[in-house]
Amino acid sequence: MYFQAPSTVVGQVGVAVAGSGAPEGDKSQGVEGAFLAAIAPATDTTCHYFWNFVRKFRREDADLTRALNIAHVNGGTGVYDQDHVVLEAQQKAITANPRTPFYNLNIDAGALWARKAIDRMCAHENARGSAS
Repeated sequence: MYFQAPSTVVGQVGVAVAGSGAPEGDKSQGVEGAFLAAIAPATDTTCHYFWNFVRKFRREDADLTRALNIAHVNGGTGVYDQDHVVLEAQQKAITANPRTPFYNLNIDAGALWARKAIDRMCAHENARGSAS
């Protein structure tokens, strides 16, 4: 995973046959790809969520390409619809309970680090703005 503050995440994903030597060794029997997720604020409670996925397996398979690219906006159930559903549910919970603190679990370490980086960027920007 790679986080480019304030709003872009890039990650590599893959699976391999047990005993094939992956991740360092032979990945030819597995599947491998990369994703990009970029988020841009729209309002105080909404955002635009852009994503892309590229793969190194079954690239000639047009049916798989269509299945991976079906998005919520055209009525499908694409691979990123789960993100859309979770993000909307999180925003509803935050709106309904604005003073409830976030509970950070070990699995949330990356997201916690990203929020802290964004908070530092905002504080720096606000300090520069008040100094001028």
